[in-house]
Order: sequence, then C-alpha cells, then structure tokens
Amino acid sequence: MKIFRPLIKTLKLLLKIVGMYFGALLLLVFYNYLITERYKFPEPQPFSGSQWYNPYEHMDSSNWKRTNLHMHSRAWGGLTNGSDNSSQKVWETYHKLGYESVGISNYQSIDTYNEDKPFYIPVYEHGYGIFKNHQLMIGANKVSWFDLPFGQNLHHKQYILNGLRPYTEMISINHPAFFGGYKPEDFKYLGNYDLIEALNGYRNSIAHWDSALSAGKPAFLMADDDMHDISNPREASRRLIVVNAPDNHRKSILRSLYEGNSYGVEIRIPADESYESKAARFNNLPKLQFLTVSNDTLRVQMSSSALEIRFFGQGGKLLAKRSHNNKAQYVMKPEDTYVRTVVLYPAAHDPEGVTFFLNPVMRTTDGARPIMSLATYDATATWIYRILMLLAFLVLVSGYYFFSRKR
Repeated sequence: MKIFRPLIKTLKLLLKIVGMYFGALLLLVFYNYLITERYKFPEPQPFSGSQWYNPYEHMDSSNWKRTNLHMHSRAWGGLTNGSDNSSQKVWETYHKLGYESVGISNYQSIDTYNEDKPFYIPVYEHGYGIFKNHQLMIGANKVSWFDLPFGQNLHHKQYILNGLRPYTEMISINHPAFFGGYKPEDFKYLGNYDLIEALNGYRNSIAHWDSALSAGKPAFLMADDDMHDISNPREASRRLIVVNAPDNHRKSILRSLYEGNSYGVEIRIPADESYESKAARFNNLPKLQFLTVSNDTLRVQMSSSALEIRFFGQGGKLLAKRSHNNKAQYVMKPEDTYVRTVVLYPAAHDPEGVTFFLNPVMRTTDGARPIMSLATYDATATWIYRILMLLAFLVLVSGYYFFSRKR
C-alpha cells in the first residue's frame, strides 16, 4: 500500500484545489445575487388615448429587407454549439437566400466578420444561466459578463436588463418561452428593453408578447432562426424579421426595428427542402403593401391573396378575420388598446406553411410612439434583501464549519 501513498496524496491535493476553485466560484455567484436590487414596478396600464401610433405609417413597400440577427457560428472552440459554421459560410449562405442584413450572435462574443462594412451590426447573445434567460444585444459595444446562472426572479431580470443597457443600442429578449426563462406574467412589469423574440426557430412566445402589449409596453416583434448548424437547411430561414429601410446600413435597420417598421415571418420547413428550393420559394414570398389607420379603421393589404387575415387585440383576443383575400379592414372599438395583424398563407407541403406577424398599432394621446414605463429602485427593500441574504450565508457557513469540526 505504500506505493499508492504518493498517488493518494496527489489526489487529495487535487481535490482540495478543485474544492477551493468551486468554493471561490460559488462565492462569486453569491456576490452577484447579493448586489442585485429590488424595484417598485408600475402597475400595468393598457395603451390609451384618442389617436393611434402606426409603425407602418412611413413605410415604402419597395424597401423590405430580409434580416436575421440571432444565429451562431463556431466560437469558444465549439463549446457553445455553433457546429463547424464559419462566419464567412454563414454570411454567404444567408446572402444567397436573399438576406440583406445578417448578425452572428455568438454567446458572450461579438463576431467581427465584415466589421469594416456599413451594413455590419455588432450583436451577441448574453446569458449563460441554466434556464436560458438570454438577451440579444443589438448594436453592442462591449460584452457584459454579469449574469445570474441559477435562476432569476422578476427583480433579478430587471437588474440584468438595466445593467446591459449602457453596452448596447437595443435589447431583444430572446426566446422567452424556452426553458421557462421568462413567464408571460413577467412582461406586465419588466421594462428597459426594446424587442421580444416572439418568433424563434425553437420556440415561439406569442403569449409573452401579448402580455407586454396588454400592459401598455411598446415592445415590438423580433423573429430569428437561432441557427446553430448552417449545413442543415432546416435550421436556416425558419423565422425571419423583414425590415422596412431605405438601405441595409446599421443605423437604418436599427431605426426601423425601434419604430416597429418591420414584420416577422414563420416558415414551416419541409423535411426534404434543400437550399436551392428554399431560395426559389423565398423569391415568391408575399410582402406587406400597406397598413393604414384612418378614423379608427385599420386597413391592411398584402401583395397576394392570403388564406386568412386575422386581427388580435387586448389579451391576445381574436377580434376579426377575413378569408381568401389580399386585403382586410377592422374598425377599432373604444375598448381596443392595440391591434396586431396575422396573415396566413398555404404552402405546397402545409396548408398553413407561412405566417406573417405584423407589429401592432397602439393607442396614444398624441400619435407618437408610446414610451415604455420603467421600474424604480427601492432602497429599503434592496437593503432588507441584502441583509437577509448575508444572514442566510452566515448560517450556512457556520453550520458547515460546526459539522465539519464535529466530524
């Protein structure tokens, strides 16, 4: 047994080092939770006013730009599931599909391919928690490494959004329904973000979007593939955002996203589709020709006849629908606070293969884009929370020390 003593001694030392490392890591995580703040959230207030904000008021039907800002290339040695995607291959593939604006949003890393071009948009996906509380940083100037990886309550989520704001031009909350990272209820209160990724290649989150809109939060739609493997045609162009902008430069795209002058498209991909057939099908996609509001009447027209045009309002309630036409109208009632339009088209492989999700028109007092209400810092609740956290930590450490000594 003596010959094993050096090995046993070495193993014990390694275990001690690993234990110290994880102990330090846990202390860091505890500290991150400890320094978060508590807030007073304003009560939900549905949109109100005698006028309407129409995000498509100044659109030009010849200026639609296919866009996708949430996808992944190979990063961090392949650890983050970007397959073998090179940034160049991703750009080239999406360009062949007719995309004019592309952003590669690797986890905690800003991809710099094409950074010298005017159409380059720096993006990354923030977050590394086990419940997928992720945010898309659009127009990012720096990577923030702060996160709360073991679960987040409403206050934690707001604290992270507030902390991210200085490092980016826009924030989109990614796939909120995925892993239950965000609940629809959260969006009645959260603020300080711009977009909700209601359409994602893995999970749609329409209920979350309606929850925000019903609470008077002017959160516009984001739609993305969340592509991880460019060699698989089924992963690309499942969801996309189509932006109305005069060119594909960064400022133009971001301005239109902020104004809501865009729409999302959900495409159900057939099992055997190749990139060639996908590109051909994309060239025949319908487009929005106009959406107007006049005397409380919303009128919408597409470039080709749809299977159905539907109107949804407060609480995601279906308000009206019209079948087999390229245009429809809805006379908005006094109780309507917002109205969003959904347009369904059939495809050869699916009777409802393509769905268009338009941004809502919203009641306002002056016709301008509504302002999102924000939570305010609650100093008293914050310090009570921190003191209780410290007390709980001291109890745990004392208990561990006591039982270790006793053993």
